[in-house]
Amino acid sequence: MLSSLSSHSVGLTTTISVVAIVLHFTSTLSALRIKGSWNTNNARLTVLAKFGFQQTDPMEQADSKNSRGFIYGNISSDFNFESRAVLIIVPQILLPSFFVDSMYGQSCESMLKNVSSLAFETKCMPKGKGDIMRWVIDGYQMTLRVEEPYTPEYWYVLLIGCNLDANCSWIPTKDLITLHYDIWLTNGSPQLRYLNPFTHQFSFDEQDSAEMFLIFVLLYSMLCLCQWRALTLSHYPRIVPRQKLLTCIIATKTVGLILQCLNVVVFAYDGQGVMLARLFGEMLRLWSICCLCLLLLLLSRGWSLSDQPSTLLSSNRNAILIWSILTATHFALFFINFFFVDDVLHDIDVFKSWPGYGMLIIRMIQALWFLTEMRFSIDREDDEDRAEFLAHIGAGYLVWFIYPSALGVIVSFISVLWRFKIILGITTIANFLAITCLVHLFWPTSVNRRFFLSDVSFYRRMDQADSTELEDFERLLISSEAEVELDNSVVNDFHGGL
Repeated sequence: MLSSLSSHSVGLTTTISVVAIVLHFTSTLSALRIKGSWNTNNARLTVLAKFGFQQTDPMEQADSKNSRGFIYGNISSDFNFESRAVLIIVPQILLPSFFVDSMYGQSCESMLKNVSSLAFETKCMPKGKGDIMRWVIDGYQMTLRVEEPYTPEYWYVLLIGCNLDANCSWIPTKDLITLHYDIWLTNGSPQLRYLNPFTHQFSFDEQDSAEMFLIFVLLYSMLCLCQWRALTLSHYPRIVPRQKLLTCIIATKTVGLILQCLNVVVFAYDGQGVMLARLFGEMLRLWSICCLCLLLLLLSRGWSLSDQPSTLLSSNRNAILIWSILTATHFALFFINFFFVDDVLHDIDVFKSWPGYGMLIIRMIQALWFLTEMRFSIDREDDEDRAEFLAHIGAGYLVWFIYPSALGVIVSFISVLWRFKIILGITTIANFLAITCLVHLFWPTSVNRRFFLSDVSFYRRMDQADSTELEDFERLLISSEAEVELDNSVVNDFHGGL
């Protein structure tokens, strides 16, 4: 009993630890509503957020530009302090001047020399025209406006432990300052957020992603109905294994998209979203793609196409083992990329990080594996029609296996402000088309069903099993009746003798 209690306590402790780690990382992930604490003792310079502001609508009047970017919020402190720190917003083009490598460190004067020529400050910089800085004091509420008249651009929110002295020179903040901030970054006026809620909270590079997720959920919901119809058209009481695997792929992909859609819809409301929904949505999406790779690899090996028992483990143990290793590695790289690869200063995406490179290598390994197995299956196929059918499957899905590498090369030439939406749209549509084609190929009433010989043997074995059970039942009834008749005859003979 003590051992069982200890095992339960260890399991509970492990579960709590995992949940705590996930919540810790998801709470520190950047959002468009940024909340946190900062003090000058830990870092003189801190980057709070990176946000893509949209181009200002040129048709709006100059005195009522509601399409401008807004940065607003409040700052508080637990203690009163006499010194000051500064909050600055800078465009991406000026960011490198704050991070110059030097063995002696960077002084406040050299760090803020470009800001001094642009920013406005009543005493020391009265000729500046840029409203890009605010002094940070306890209980301060602020609003900053960003105008991009020509093109969208990334802006950075910085907290810097520097101050202006009596001679208007930048000097380090002497006192230890601890601040708590709650800042919102929006595209458009906060008073008119209802006009377009799916762009207001989002950085420019993520605008329209909510609408895209809603469309994808609708498409996959229709695909679920099609797959359900395919299952109902099968007149047999059991579902063939390949249909089971395809149904699992569609279901997990749909649930993952629903979770991701939930995250972006909540994000449009509160600027933070549901990070756990995003995490589990990405995990389900990745799992569905890995299962799709498994299904295609098994088909390339002739699974479900030959007149053999259509079980997963009968002749594919080694293949499933290798696939499991690749999938586990893929998930490990995914978690590293999700939790630890977060460089706000550089343009990092799945195609520009070493975990992303690892995922592409795994995909290329699977592509070569698929091509090799498909070639062997075609070479040993005696039926010319089935060989042509395999060749068409191999040609079509080989493109699906290798397109991520080509996409990575193409998007490297595209501005990062447009890259996320392009990657999201192309990858989701490509996966949708790949799964839709499988639904068509596996349709129970299509002409392609003649190529899946395992279905015939599968149903034949079911019929044989059912007929054998009926025969055994009939034999049991006959033997029972014979025993009853024998007992009756014995009883009658006994009474006759008496």
